[in-house]
Amino acid sequence: MQPTINRPKPIAPPRSRPLRKGLRFLAIVGAIALSIFLFDRALWPNRYLLAPWVFGDAIYQVQTAEKVVALTFDDGPDPRYTEQIGQILADAGAPSTFFVMGRHVQQHPELVQTLMAQGHELGNHTWSHPSLKTKSPATIRDELESTDQLLRDLGYTQPIPFRSPYGHSWFTLPHVLKQRDQANILWTVQMNDWKPEEPDVMMALLAPKFGNGAIVLMHDGDGESEGADRSNTVTLVQMILDKYLAEGYRFVTVSELLTQGKPIRRWS
Repeated sequence: MQPTINRPKPIAPPRSRPLRKGLRFLAIVGAIALSIFLFDRALWPNRYLLAPWVFGDAIYQVQTAEKVVALTFDDGPDPRYTEQIGQILADAGAPSTFFVMGRHVQQHPELVQTLMAQGHELGNHTWSHPSLKTKSPATIRDELESTDQLLRDLGYTQPIPFRSPYGHSWFTLPHVLKQRDQANILWTVQMNDWKPEEPDVMMALLAPKFGNGAIVLMHDGDGESEGADRSNTVTLVQMILDKYLAEGYRFVTVSELLTQGKPIRRWS
């Protein structure tokens, strides 16, 4: 009887652990990148449609066959620019919407009277221009109601649309706006006049977004500091009127624009 010979078992080749870790890392990075891409392109632009209980109601544009556009101005009134801009618009028969700050109205009530006389619409841009993302309901109501009341005290009787500072909206603001039966009026395109940018550059920025039902954001004041230069905005307003009135467009207030078609709640 031959003795049993225990042959050594074959040794498996070592697994490539660095390769597996590398592939796993790439898969994780790819999944994160895809999630960010989908969030940025699909979820975030549709946040007011997908989660109105979180972000509330917001309007970027109006779907209409009419050649109507709303020019809007934030952060005023400012004695150096507001009356001048308002008069340029009035002379062209282009009533617009000025989203004013309460504390600036308190400082310059005569400018609000002038805007009303020029035929413009007044909107609420809060009292002091805070980001409302993390403010309490009581603070938000105070910012909005104090501004509304001041405009009423000055004799403004028309509906007062609202635009949040920086366009911010998160949790508490939608709740307050729902109680007030208000939408957050945002914009189709904003001019970089707060930089300030040159008028020709801003006209080039405007062109691809300009069209029926557009809401254009400009600034006649500054919500964060006094003394901001808005002289380029004055020039820009005249350039917009000269170009687009000749193309048959009509400029209206936000409230009138909303009667012209279906509100668009997705930014594109």
